[in-house]
Amino acid sequence: MKRNFTEAILFICTLLSGLYAGTGFFVAMGGNPALKLMSDATFAEYWQHTDLYMAARMKIFGPLLLLTVLTAAIVLFKKNRPSFFCMLLAFAILVGDIAFTLSTNHPLNQLIQSWDLNNLPSNVNDIKWRVAAAFDSRVIFMISCFLFVLLAVWLRSNKINHL
Repeated sequence: MKRNFTEAILFICTLLSGLYAGTGFFVAMGGNPALKLMSDATFAEYWQHTDLYMAARMKIFGPLLLLTVLTAAIVLFKKNRPSFFCMLLAFAILVGDIAFTLSTNHPLNQLIQSWDLNNLPSNVNDIKWRVAAAFDSRVIFMISCFLFVLLAVWLRSNKINHL
């Protein structure tokens, strides 16, 4: 039973962190480059809609991802220390991403949400570049978290296969 629980947690953890990294991959490969080319009006409207949808979903996804990574780390603590430390590092990276998001992204999102699309402020382009820079930083958090989860699972699998 315990092995099934561990396998299920590691699967869910890998899946959720992979989805999270996929968001970062999209940002790096197309999202930010396209964002930087948008007109001020297009950016403002796009970002208001995107933030509205992401904020609603991240209230569920974010805590679920955090809880799953923490649970995986706890499950790995006793029997597989290298995997535990990788998962703990993935958890720390997530906490760092949350801190960065709350201190950088959220204030920008709140500012953009307050804009009247028919009467945009003169600094829209500056804010657009600040948003892109913030997401350039977050891509590192997102993909690093996934890589450490993968490494934890691989180290555990490698240990099991060599017993």
